[in-house]
Amino acid sequence: MAPGNPPPVLAAGVLVWRERGGAVQVLLVHRPRYDDWSIPKGKLDKGETFPAAAVREVAEETGYRVRLHRPLPASVYLLPDGRTKIVQYWTGTVRAKVAPGPRDRGEIDEIRWVPLDEAEKLVTRQGDQVPLVSLRRFLEADELVTAPIIIQRHAAAVSRAKWRKGEKSRPLNSKGRKQALALPPLLDAFDPASVVSSPWERCRATVAPLAKIEGLKVRTKDELTEAGHAEHPSRTAAVIDRVLRQARPTVVCTHRPVLPTIIDSVRAVAQPGAALELPREDPFLAAGEALMLHTTPGGTVVAIERHLPNIG
Repeated sequence: MAPGNPPPVLAAGVLVWRERGGAVQVLLVHRPRYDDWSIPKGKLDKGETFPAAAVREVAEETGYRVRLHRPLPASVYLLPDGRTKIVQYWTGTVRAKVAPGPRDRGEIDEIRWVPLDEAEKLVTRQGDQVPLVSLRRFLEADELVTAPIIIQRHAAAVSRAKWRKGEKSRPLNSKGRKQALALPPLLDAFDPASVVSSPWERCRATVAPLAKIEGLKVRTKDELTEAGHAEHPSRTAAVIDRVLRQARPTVVCTHRPVLPTIIDSVRAVAQPGAALELPREDPFLAAGEALMLHTTPGGTVVAIERHLPNIG
């Protein structure tokens, strides 16, 4: 952002889809102020991540709690006051119906499941057309159904120089503890169903808040530790290969020195365009950063994104 320019307006939305009678339908909302049909979306709250905002906005506008799947092209445009607006989109599916409908009828007065063909004619804004076209492209390529596999680097830890009790017990520092507490709203947006972690303290502490909130048991694998990886990197690769083949929503928490082997395994099953999004240089991921791998049932990674917990 150039000095003196106003900060951009940040927003997030979800193109929610379902299958009915062999056809794909998408969820649209009617905005009475503009008398138009649109994809559910809204501005980020202070301190909120894009994924968490996307899920919250859909719930407020439609009454549906959704899970995010693969990302869609962002929409970037100028507002009448000269500010830039950036809207990040994802595909999504329904987890549950949590409310009767729009929270604010003055903002959204109707919601409707619309066949994809009809939706492409019903929406008017170019910013809403692009996600619809992308969803159709995923559908035609048999890549619409995906599961998130989340490679989570442990949160910030006490430095090696300051910890004399061994690597296994080295804990998170104050920043890391804040990151761990901020991870659940971010990762919950993708609805993980299992958590696999290095048994070392800093990894277990990173995923403990998420596991508690989600009601998940943390399974530990020695192959995900620094020592286990150094001794048998092929076994580490085998753990990751198995997670990728299973293609279930999973969080895998590990350490920086293990990441090159994991990234090599991902690159082997990623589409060329997705593979370009893989980190290439040490440290590969920042402390507390998550690498989202959107994976088809056949184990092919078709999209990749990165997210950090927002701790202010």
